[in-house]
Amino acid sequence: MPRVVAGLLKGLRLNSPVGLATRPTADKVKEAIFSILAALSFDFVGARVMDFFAGSGALALEALSRGAASAVITDHNPLALITVNHNLAAACRSLDLDVLVLKTTWPRGFEYLGAARPFNLFFLDPPYAERQLPLKLLKEVARRSLAVPGALAVWEQAPETLAALTPAEAAPWRIVRIRAWSKQAAVFMEYQGY
Repeated sequence: MPRVVAGLLKGLRLNSPVGLATRPTADKVKEAIFSILAALSFDFVGARVMDFFAGSGALALEALSRGAASAVITDHNPLALITVNHNLAAACRSLDLDVLVLKTTWPRGFEYLGAARPFNLFFLDPPYAERQLPLKLLKEVARRSLAVPGALAVWEQAPETLAALTPAEAAPWRIVRIRAWSKQAAVFMEYQGY
């Protein structure tokens, strides 16, 4: 069973969606992602987080545990959202969390954000067949001014897909690091602004 790795919610056990074709981020990978964010000098305290394809909400909850001020957690699958809400209920026994949970698909979900304040950190863990969607979403985030300058995005994907990612495709985000494990990889990108 996955758990929160560090922070105020450290050790909290998290449910994963049952019977879905989701890939919950393994604790080992999640720990590596957050270690890389720390190495990139990301400051969680007061950060605003967007989790586009939440599954269980584990990445957003990890960020909140480490001091993020708020999170928007989204998924389109009702079973995933039930799991997110269950995990949030368990987390709220320890912390008073500022979280908005949305049932939506992307890019339609931008309509629900309206004039939201910009975010500091974005998580994208879509189905691996969706190679272009995360790039489109990050470009739309920039177009709508939903990222602060220097915001970071973490996109989990199949290693071969991220190995082929070019700086031109990522712009206006800059690729700062790619880390691969056996069956998954993550690219870390920094928002450069238009």
